[in-house]
Amino acid sequence: MKTKGFIYAIISAVLFGSAGIFVKEGYSNNFSPVDLLMLQYIIAGVILFIICLLKYRESLKLNKSLFKKLFIQGAIFNTLMTVFFYTSFKYLNAAEATLLLYTYPSMVAIYSSVFKRVRIGYKKIISIIFAFVGSILVLNLFNIELTYDIYKGIIYGLLSAVFYSAMNIYAEEIVEDVNELVITFYTTLFSLIVLLVFNHNFIFKLPYVDVVSINNALNLALFCEIIPLTLLYAAIKHIGPVNTSIISTLEIPSSAVLGFIFLNEVLKPIQIIGIVIVVMSIIYLKRS
Repeated sequence: MKTKGFIYAIISAVLFGSAGIFVKEGYSNNFSPVDLLMLQYIIAGVILFIICLLKYRESLKLNKSLFKKLFIQGAIFNTLMTVFFYTSFKYLNAAEATLLLYTYPSMVAIYSSVFKRVRIGYKKIISIIFAFVGSILVLNLFNIELTYDIYKGIIYGLLSAVFYSAMNIYAEEIVEDVNELVITFYTTLFSLIVLLVFNHNFIFKLPYVDVVSINNALNLALFCEIIPLTLLYAAIKHIGPVNTSIISTLEIPSSAVLGFIFLNEVLKPIQIIGIVIVVMSIIYLKRS
């Protein structure tokens, strides 16, 4: 079961790493990253509802306790994580934004150790450290010229990490009681409702959405939400939030490589070294 959890987490990370491609190409001055996110949620919500209605109809009925948990997970943690993450792409490139999001494994480990009394072995700590060092090299952090916009991007990126760690930790309270696809559906639904309340002008933009944005939102819905988020919840069920969060750092090299292939973002030798270090840290974690 643990091997299955590792596989789920790896596939989830690689797919999440492709988000930067679609986000970068999917918004404009008239259609913001948050608008793109909402369009993604609409498409994903419809697809997930049909699947759940056909396969998990009974699981869609929630008691009061589960409804409350899923509302917190979707309306608060998932919404704030994705809004801050997508907004950071306005100021940072795909690899930079992804790195900041993936400072969250250390947050998960610290929280689990301090508040949940989970014993974090030295091998996991070593994996976190090496994954983070490798991520910094992938980002090529020391060659970034810090500007006002970069600082804004960094703040948004770190905030996305805070809420992503909360999302992973809280998921452990849900995954044993609800099917992963049903969790993804309700998380998406509650996030969309919250975003509609605060960004209701989005409705008036829908008639003017171009084909490129629709196509990118569809890709985001399938490959950066439905599949990876469902696999993420499945991984947390099998190997726990700490291990899952460490493996999820694979999103950083995935994002860098995909950015190099599809967005012509330069991949320097030091970044390649960082990719190798991240991958080795995941292999070390699996063997331990």
